[in-house]
Amino acid sequence: MYEVTEKILREVRKVIVGKDDVVEKVWISILAQGHVLLEEHTPHGIGNHAVILTEHDEELSLKIKGMLEDLRFTGFSNFDIKYDQRDGKYKAFEINCRQGRSNYYVTNSGFNVAKYVVDEYVFNRPFEPEFVTAQDEALWMVVPMGVVDKYVKDPELRAKVHRLDKEGKGADPSFMKGDFVFNRWLRMWHTKLRHFKLFKTYYK
Repeated sequence: MYEVTEKILREVRKVIVGKDDVVEKVWISILAQGHVLLEEHTPHGIGNHAVILTEHDEELSLKIKGMLEDLRFTGFSNFDIKYDQRDGKYKAFEINCRQGRSNYYVTNSGFNVAKYVVDEYVFNRPFEPEFVTAQDEALWMVVPMGVVDKYVKDPELRAKVHRLDKEGKGADPSFMKGDFVFNRWLRMWHTKLRHFKLFKTYYK
C-alpha cells in the first residue's frame, strides 16, 4: 500500500508544485457512523437514505481510520458498509469521495462539516489534526413517522426512533428555520407526505 501511495504522490507533485506537507497532510477526520434504517424505493430515488440513526462502533471506526491514513486520503468520504451475519463482520463495498445527500446526519450528531470548511478556507482558522468520532445518538429522517412505523420492521429500532424524536434529537434538513418561505414550506410538506404513497407503491 505504501508503494502505491508514494507513486500517487509522485504524480501529484508533477502537477502541484509546493511543499510536501501540503500534499501529504493527514486530514482531520470526523467519523460519524450512520445506521440506515430505511431507504427510498422509487425508481428515481432507489438507494437514497430516508432514516438514519447515528451509532458508534469503536473497532469499526479505527479500521476505517487506519485505511484512510494508509491511503493518505484527504477530503470528505462516506462508506457503504453492511454487516454480514454469516461471519459477524462488516463489509465495506463502496467509498464515495464526497459529502452524501444525507450528510446532515453528521451535523445533527454535533459536527458541522460546513462550518469547519468555512473556518479554515474563508476565515483562515486552521485547526490541529485530530481524530474525533461521533458518540451521541441522533436521528435524521425525511419521511413521516407513519412511514417509519409501517416499514421499519425491527420494533426496538422503531422505539429508538420515537425516543430520539421525543428527546429533540431528530432532524429533517428540509425544514430549517432559516429556509422558511411559505410556498417552499408547502412543497416540502407535499414531498414528505407523498412518501406514504411512494412506499405503498414501490416498497417490496
